[in-house]
Amino acid sequence: MNAEFFKPFVDGTLETLRIQCATEARPGKPFIRPDTTVGGKMDPAIAAVIGVTSDGFRATVTLCFPEPSFLKIMTNMLGEPCSSITKDLEDGVAELLNIIFGAAKRVINQQHGGAIQMAIPTIIRGGGIQATALTRGRTVVLPFVLPGGDEFQIQVSMDHGLEREGASK
Repeated sequence: MNAEFFKPFVDGTLETLRIQCATEARPGKPFIRPDTTVGGKMDPAIAAVIGVTSDGFRATVTLCFPEPSFLKIMTNMLGEPCSSITKDLEDGVAELLNIIFGAAKRVINQQHGGAIQMAIPTIIRGGGIQATALTRGRTVVLPFVLPGGDEFQIQVSMDHGLEREGASK
């Protein structure tokens, strides 16, 4: 698995949180998700999912937040206290994923000469979110830790291509 493929997602997440949400996060150790639950061992309350296509692969990118992490991020992003996930706040997770993916996409397209396309994010909300990846490949989980210890994840599930073939395209 080519770890360099996932670096733009980590960098895009850190930059997005720093600029858009006045939050310094730190990346955790990436791992392969062992099951089909969106959050793995983490129980997300809200997630956004984007489908991604290119000539070399098909993927889904998921941004997953437990409620405390999401509320902390939204409070910082909006500059006002957020105490519960409301319909009005739901769009925040999709907006964050758009920004993060946009930053990653620019780097990946430059490095690999690709033409990555993406769809509009879908928002999933509720405890114990279950999902089955539409791809046959493994799901790489990129965990992050916020100040105070709250966590969230980005998950990238791919059919084939850049993550295994050393980004040859």
